[in-house]
Amino acid sequence: MIERSNFRVLIVDDEPDILELMEEEFNYYGYQTMTADCGNDAISKLRSHQFDIIVSDYKMPNGNGMAVLDEVNTMATESRPDFFFVSGQADISIKDAIDAGAKKFFSKPFDLDDLIKEIEKELSSK
Repeated sequence: MIERSNFRVLIVDDEPDILELMEEEFNYYGYQTMTADCGNDAISKLRSHQFDIIVSDYKMPNGNGMAVLDEVNTMATESRPDFFFVSGQADISIKDAIDAGAKKFFSKPFDLDDLIKEIEKELSSK
Protein backbone atom coordinates (compact mmCIF):
# COMPACT_ATOMS: atom_id res chain seq x y z
CA MET A 1 0.00 0.00 0.00
CA ILE A 2 1.37 3.38 -0.95
CA GLU A 3 1.39 6.38 1.39
CA ARG A 4 -0.64 8.82 -0.71
CA SER A 5 0.36 11.88 1.32
CA ASN A 6 3.94 11.40 0.11
CA PHE A 7 2.96 12.03 -3.52
CA ARG A 8 2.53 15.41 -5.24
CA VAL A 9 0.10 15.60 -8.15
CA LEU A 10 -0.06 18.37 -10.73
CA ILE A 11 -3.52 18.55 -12.32
CA VAL A 12 -3.75 20.47 -15.60
CA ASP A 13 -7.05 21.36 -17.28
CA ASP A 14 -8.52 24.50 -18.82
CA GLU A 15 -12.07 23.64 -17.66
CA PRO A 16 -12.44 25.07 -14.13
CA ASP A 17 -15.17 22.59 -13.07
CA ILE A 18 -13.12 19.56 -14.11
CA LEU A 19 -9.98 21.00 -12.54
CA GLU A 20 -11.78 21.58 -9.24
CA LEU A 21 -13.43 18.14 -9.29
CA MET A 22 -10.13 16.35 -9.91
CA GLU A 23 -8.35 18.38 -7.25
CA GLU A 24 -11.07 17.59 -4.69
CA GLU A 25 -10.91 13.88 -5.53
CA PHE A 26 -7.13 13.65 -5.25
CA ASN A 27 -7.24 15.61 -1.98
CA TYR A 28 -9.95 13.26 -0.70
CA TYR A 29 -7.65 10.32 -1.39
CA GLY A 30 -4.87 12.10 0.53
CA TYR A 31 -2.58 13.29 -2.26
CA GLN A 32 -0.83 16.66 -2.23
CA THR A 33 -2.14 18.62 -5.20
CA MET A 34 -1.38 21.67 -7.27
CA THR A 35 -3.33 22.84 -10.30
CA ALA A 36 -2.62 24.63 -13.57
CA ASP A 37 -5.21 25.95 -16.00
CA CYS A 38 -3.07 25.72 -19.14
CA GLY A 39 0.06 24.06 -20.45
CA ASN A 40 2.26 27.13 -20.01
CA ASP A 41 1.23 27.43 -16.35
CA ALA A 42 1.96 23.73 -15.85
CA ILE A 43 5.42 24.06 -17.43
CA SER A 44 6.19 27.00 -15.15
CA LYS A 45 5.18 24.94 -12.11
CA LEU A 46 7.21 21.96 -13.31
CA ARG A 47 10.29 24.17 -13.40
CA SER A 48 9.83 25.35 -9.81
CA HIS A 49 8.28 22.34 -8.02
CA GLN A 50 8.81 18.59 -7.87
CA PHE A 51 5.87 16.34 -8.79
CA ASP A 52 5.41 12.59 -8.78
CA ILE A 53 2.33 12.52 -11.00
CA ILE A 54 0.90 14.76 -13.70
CA VAL A 55 -2.68 14.44 -14.89
CA SER A 56 -3.17 16.68 -17.90
CA ASP A 57 -5.82 17.53 -20.42
CA TYR A 58 -4.54 17.36 -23.98
CA LYS A 59 -6.27 20.19 -25.80
CA MET A 60 -5.92 23.56 -24.04
CA PRO A 61 -5.15 27.13 -25.01
CA ASN A 62 -1.76 28.54 -23.99
CA GLY A 63 0.17 25.32 -24.27
CA ASN A 64 -1.41 21.92 -24.82
CA GLY A 65 -0.81 18.71 -22.92
CA MET A 66 1.85 17.55 -25.35
CA ALA A 67 3.91 20.66 -24.55
CA VAL A 68 3.69 19.66 -20.88
CA LEU A 69 4.73 16.08 -21.69
CA ASP A 70 7.61 17.39 -23.81
CA GLU A 71 8.81 19.39 -20.79
CA VAL A 72 8.56 16.29 -18.59
CA ASN A 73 10.62 14.35 -21.11
CA THR A 74 13.50 16.84 -20.73
CA MET A 75 13.79 15.99 -17.03
CA ALA A 76 16.27 13.50 -15.62
CA THR A 77 14.75 10.02 -15.61
CA GLU A 78 14.95 9.60 -11.83
CA SER A 79 12.99 12.82 -11.20
CA ARG A 80 10.52 12.46 -14.08
CA PRO A 81 6.88 12.33 -12.90
CA ASP A 82 4.43 9.75 -14.23
CA PHE A 83 2.22 11.40 -16.84
CA PHE A 84 -1.45 10.63 -17.53
CA PHE A 85 -3.57 12.25 -20.24
CA VAL A 86 -7.28 12.97 -19.80
CA SER A 87 -9.04 14.49 -22.78
CA GLY A 88 -12.36 14.77 -24.51
CA GLN A 89 -10.82 15.79 -27.79
CA ALA A 90 -7.33 15.26 -28.97
CA ASP A 91 -5.55 15.32 -32.28
CA ILE A 92 -3.20 12.60 -31.12
CA SER A 93 -3.83 8.87 -30.99
CA ILE A 94 -3.63 6.99 -27.72
CA LYS A 95 -0.72 4.99 -29.15
CA ASP A 96 1.16 8.19 -30.03
CA ALA A 97 0.53 9.58 -26.54
CA ILE A 98 1.89 6.39 -24.94
CA ASP A 99 4.85 6.35 -27.34
CA ALA A 100 5.58 9.97 -26.33
CA GLY A 101 5.82 8.93 -22.67
CA ALA A 102 2.31 9.04 -21.19
CA LYS A 103 1.48 6.09 -18.95
CA LYS A 104 -2.18 6.05 -19.97
CA PHE A 105 -4.77 8.08 -21.87
CA PHE A 106 -8.26 8.50 -20.41
CA SER A 107 -11.03 9.80 -22.66
CA LYS A 108 -13.51 12.23 -21.12
CA PRO A 109 -15.84 11.52 -19.54
CA PHE A 110 -13.84 9.14 -17.37
CA ASP A 111 -14.20 7.61 -13.94
CA LEU A 112 -11.94 9.38 -11.44
CA ASP A 113 -11.68 6.25 -9.31
CA ASP A 114 -10.37 4.32 -12.34
CA LEU A 115 -7.81 7.06 -12.97
CA ILE A 116 -6.61 6.94 -9.38
CA LYS A 117 -6.46 3.12 -9.44
CA GLU A 118 -4.26 3.26 -12.57
CA ILE A 119 -2.01 5.85 -10.96
CA GLU A 120 -1.67 3.75 -7.82
CA LYS A 121 -0.92 0.65 -9.88
CA GLU A 122 1.91 2.60 -11.53
CA LEU A 123 3.20 3.95 -8.20
CA SER A 124 3.11 0.47 -6.62
CA SER A 125 5.19 -1.01 -9.43
CA LYS A 126 8.18 1.23 -8.62
